[in-house]
Amino acid sequence: MKRQSNENKITALYCRLSQDDGREGESNSIVNQKSLLSEYARRNKYKNLRFFVDDGYSGTTFDRPAFKEMERLIENGEVGTVIVKDMSRLGRNYLQVGIYTDIVFPDNDVHFIAVNDNVDSLKQTDFDMTPIRNFCNELYARDTAKKIRSTFKMKGENGKHLTTNPPFGYVKDKDDKNVWVIDEEAAKIVRYIFRLCIEGFGPSQIAKRLTEEKVLTPTAYKAVKLNKPLPVNPYRWAQKTVAGILEKIDYTGCTENFKTSSKNYRTKKRAPTAKEDRLIFEDTQPAIIDKVTYDTVQEIRKNKRRPTATGKMSILSGKVFCADCGAKLYYCTTNGFSVNQDFFTCANYRSNRGDCSAHFIRNVTLCKLVYTHLQNVLSYIQQFEKTFLKYEIQKANAEHMEAVRKAKTEIVGLKARDENLDLLFKQLYEDMVSGRISTERFDNLSAGYEAEQKELRAEITGLQELIDKGAQEQYDLNQFLKNVRKYTNPTELTAEIVNDLIDKIVVHAPDKSSGHRRQKVDIYYKAVGIINIADDLTVASDGRGQWRKEKQSV
Repeated sequence: MKRQSNENKITALYCRLSQDDGREGESNSIVNQKSLLSEYARRNKYKNLRFFVDDGYSGTTFDRPAFKEMERLIENGEVGTVIVKDMSRLGRNYLQVGIYTDIVFPDNDVHFIAVNDNVDSLKQTDFDMTPIRNFCNELYARDTAKKIRSTFKMKGENGKHLTTNPPFGYVKDKDDKNVWVIDEEAAKIVRYIFRLCIEGFGPSQIAKRLTEEKVLTPTAYKAVKLNKPLPVNPYRWAQKTVAGILEKIDYTGCTENFKTSSKNYRTKKRAPTAKEDRLIFEDTQPAIIDKVTYDTVQEIRKNKRRPTATGKMSILSGKVFCADCGAKLYYCTTNGFSVNQDFFTCANYRSNRGDCSAHFIRNVTLCKLVYTHLQNVLSYIQQFEKTFLKYEIQKANAEHMEAVRKAKTEIVGLKARDENLDLLFKQLYEDMVSGRISTERFDNLSAGYEAEQKELRAEITGLQELIDKGAQEQYDLNQFLKNVRKYTNPTELTAEIVNDLIDKIVVHAPDKSSGHRRQKVDIYYKAVGIINIADDLTVASDGRGQWRKEKQSV
């Protein structure tokens, strides 16, 4: 009677194959599964056959399109029989497979058959072994995932690329698929995106510009290269796509492995890993973007400039800070404001509701001050570069040597305390084992010691980095001079100049004690800090301390 009631319903012939299953050979191929199921259905006189095929989907998840479609029809009462090659084709998660075989299928009057495993839901004696088979299938999936993870770990630790597809701007070498080479046509777009960011455009603005200029998106570009149909909007760039390109360190010629991880073999969802758990290998492929440009863009992205409601932006946004509370100064404007009315104000002011004063300064005034000071700095350095370089190196060396001296003294004490804590741990453990202190007391004391030791070791690492950073300071100074040479008597202040040369701008509260409004602004230049320009530039050229990292009113 059950067979008769299901005769007019669909007989679902379900096939599934993942990449891991494909390693077992041709027996699990979709073609083989279809052939076996067709023959079984014909021999047993099943009618109204329909194939449901998931090719390339893991058995550890049931989020598969064909399976979901079959499940929908089952819930609608349109499926009478489900036939699979074996239980592993249905899935490799024994808990979920059990839910379908023991609950979903019986509740919907579905006759379930796994041909090679001799499982038939109408034959209860044979069906009793099904949970054991399901568990074995999951063990297989778990073991396979462990082997794959181990292989990927070894590959990643050796600096090999773990991504299947190279990022936009690279292609695989024709002779060696593990090697990336530059796709110059796409690389031009990548360089253009980085240049626009340095010029002051954010990801949303860059995406809008690329769309207007009808630049193919990475997906559309790949489709053209593979002679495939174009997507619906081939020129519509997304802000997320641009931001992803700007953050990708691969463009500097490096490979960053283990950026994401999954919680277990059952879920395909991946989450970002902590920075300290990632590995970076240099010079693994040709660089599209030099490291200085990349670092500059990351600095810009760190101080993201959020567009105002009007869409207007200041080229100084993200660079201006409060001298008293350290918060950013927000750029304020409205559609009714003229250029001369836009202003900056402290983020902690909030119309007298915050814990800081306004530190109000007009954007046009600040830009004029920065531009004037920057012109003087550029003019002097370009005339007296050797003197400037000599003095800055001497000053940096003196500062670094003093910092190193202090760091070395501190490290000795910290390491001594670290070793002492190790001894205390040992004594504490012996006291707990001998019964002199309770386990609860041991747990409390050891937790405190562990926390202190963790802080000590982090501090030691920081001091060691300070000792080792002298070479980096020299590199930063040379890069600053290189950027200075790019700009000979600039006619206007641009976002590119600001991002290349200026680290930050600190605005003090206005002083009205003299009866006039005076406001102090500190301009910190990259690698050198505040630069004090003397009125008589010729006097400054003798190197007697006219260039100092001390505060200068602008």
